Amino acid sequence: MKKNNLNNDTKFPIQEMNKTGKPTDPSDKKMKKAYELASLLVRDRLESEDKENIDILDEMIDEDVIVIEGQYDHIHRVLKHSGIPFKRIQPTELENLELRSDQTIFVNCTGVFPDKMARKLNTFVSMGGQLITTDWCLKSVLETGFPGYVEYNQKATADEVVRIEIVDKKDPVLKGFLDEEADPQWWLEGSSYPIKILNKEKVKVLIKSKEIGKKYEEDPVVVRFEHGDGVVYHMISHFYLQRTETRDAKQEMGASVYSMSKGSSMKTAAMFEEAEAEMDMNFGEVQSANTSSEFISRALLKQKKKYKNK
Repeated sequence: MKKNNLNNDTKFPIQEMNKTGKPTDPSDKKMKKAYELASLLVRDRLESEDKENIDILDEMIDEDVIVIEGQYDHIHRVLKHSGIPFKRIQPTELENLELRSDQTIFVNCTGVFPDKMARKLNTFVSMGGQLITTDWCLKSVLETGFPGYVEYNQKATADEVVRIEIVDKKDPVLKGFLDEEADPQWWLEGSSYPIKILNKEKVKVLIKSKEIGKKYEEDPVVVRFEHGDGVVYHMISHFYLQRTETRDAKQEMGASVYSMSKGSSMKTAAMFEEAEAEMDMNFGEVQSANTSSEFISRALLKQKKKYKNK
C-alpha cells in the first residue's frame, strides 16, 4: 500500500496468531505510530467541539472501560495509544465483576465465549451499559446473549479491504467518518463473519459496504441496537487494523495532508509531518487508524455523558 517501499497489499501484523493459525510478524511499528498520531488528532477534534470532551476522557478510570480478552482483535491497543485507561479481563472473570450502568465493555473477537457470561452481558446492557463487540462475537456472544437481533450468515469472508458507506449520519459515534475527503476503507480479515439482521425494526445499520453485500449477501459493517436501557454496537472484522489499501490518489498522499484535512493543531501537524518524512506514512494509513480511534473515543464519551448528571 506504500508509495515507495511497500505495495498496495502490505499487511501490518498485529496479533500473535491469525485465524488460520499461522504466526504473524511481530513488527507493527508503523501501525502503532499511525494510532498514536490518530489519538492526537482525535483529541484536537474533540477539544475544538467542546473542552468538556477532553475533561471527561481525562477523568476516566480503568473501571469505566472493560476489555474482555479474545483470540484476535486487540481493542486494548487502540485504547492504550489513545491514553484511555481500561481494565483487561478474561471472559471467566466477568462472573465476579461488579458492573455499573455507566460502563462500556468491549469484547475482542473470539470464537469461544461462556454462555453464562454472554447472558451476564445481556443483563449489563439491560440496566444501561454499553457493549461493543467485533467479528466472531456475532456468534459467540450476540447469538447466545442477545438472541433474535443478529446472526452470522454462514458465509465467511476472504482477506480483503472494502469501501464503506455511512448510512446513519445521526449517531454521534460516526462523526469521524462524515468529513472524510477520501472513501474510508474497512479491512476484513479472512473468515470474518457477515452480519445478518433478524430484527429489522430494532437493529440499525450504521455503516454498510456494497462490496460485502455483493460477495457475501449481507452488507452491514457496523450495526447498533438498543436493549433495555443500554446499547450494543457490533462490527464485522476488527478495530485494530492489520491491513489497509490505497484506493485513490488522495490516500497515497502524505500523512500531513490528512492532518490538515482534519483541522489539527500546529503541534499535531508537526508530528504528522515528522512521521511522513521518517516513516513514509501516508494519508490512507492514518485515515484508517483515525476512524477507528475516533469511533471508540466518541462511543465512550456518549456513554459517560449519558450518566454525567444522574
